[in-house]
Amino acid sequence: MTSMTSIRINEARVTQILQDLVRIPSVNPNFEGGVPERDMADYVEAFLSRLGLASERREVRPDRPNVIGILPGISADAPGLLLEAHMDTVQIANMTIDPYGAEIRDGKLYGRGACDTKASLAAMLAALEWFVENGIKPPVPVYLAATVDEEVNFLGVLDVLESGHRLAAAVVGEPTGLHAVVAHKGVVRCMIETIGVSAHSSKPEEGVNAISGMMKVVHHIDRTMSERLQGAFHPLVGRPTLSVTEITGGVAPNTIPERCLIKIDRRTVPGEDSDQVWREIQEELTRFAQEDGTLKLIVHPPFVLDYAMDTSPDSEIVRLVTAKAAEKIGEVRTHGVPYGTDASKLTRVGIPSVVFGPGSIDQAHTKDEWVELKQVALAAEIIAGTMLAFGK
Repeated sequence: MTSMTSIRINEARVTQILQDLVRIPSVNPNFEGGVPERDMADYVEAFLSRLGLASERREVRPDRPNVIGILPGISADAPGLLLEAHMDTVQIANMTIDPYGAEIRDGKLYGRGACDTKASLAAMLAALEWFVENGIKPPVPVYLAATVDEEVNFLGVLDVLESGHRLAAAVVGEPTGLHAVVAHKGVVRCMIETIGVSAHSSKPEEGVNAISGMMKVVHHIDRTMSERLQGAFHPLVGRPTLSVTEITGGVAPNTIPERCLIKIDRRTVPGEDSDQVWREIQEELTRFAQEDGTLKLIVHPPFVLDYAMDTSPDSEIVRLVTAKAAEKIGEVRTHGVPYGTDASKLTRVGIPSVVFGPGSIDQAHTKDEWVELKQVALAAEIIAGTMLAFGK
């Protein structure tokens, strides 16, 4: 059997794959200037076909397909290892570089998605290619899922769970600097609306000012509700948080506003249930309005509801990824992060998952997004080593 030390994946080849991916626009359609991920899916599908691997194209939404490729394992019927990376990116507004140029300078590749997370997808594709070109089978089947919509509603990974494949564990591609993320926060986002009565601003007493009502709500959120969260703490991700992130209201400078709307962002920690958190927000604000007596409000259902993730560092997938990474970079941190990923949907249904990939989260979504190419090649070798050892 090939050893880890003999896995060498050509950096120039990984770079070419990443350049191909970055040159394909795939801004999530929910963002300004967005396009469906179809062209990215076409590339991945053709890549797998060239390797002679079976793949499945699943239309999650019109022109927004997931692609799931299958590398057969020695134990053909065993639950498989999932490699998952999303194809969508955030918007390109205000970028200072050509977002699709895939320019290389000083060992770094620049472009939208270079870091988040096309570098991870390129590393996974290169790892699959290494197995095929060397005629090696991993112990168990390996499924590569190139997914849509991670940046907004996680529709892609949810569809993977409906695909019927038996999965023993997962590596979820995100920029972690080749360290292992085993915990992250979840999120509940919803809109809160105060309702008033419109009137001419010369006679404000004839109306009910929805903005004034919302000021009470915001004060209650910032002081009472946020302060209550300070007692909760998770050792890897810190404290839960609650923030007011957007506000709109009013129609004209001479009209008492009858509507005001805010959006809130509640970050949950492992051990909290996001569904229960949402119900508590609704109940708390409804009770606050009733106690006020003059306040009329609506707590709208969440437009994003996601879950925290917590994987045991002792699980096989975490032990393998950290061991293989340590062989390449030395000491590897096993830690938590405050942002969310596709991994929480997998762990929620019992699939142990580790978030891992090249690049730094500090470069994600930036005006000059980039990734170090050496890290991308190392990630491909670490992923290949994990594939070779998992399920033995």
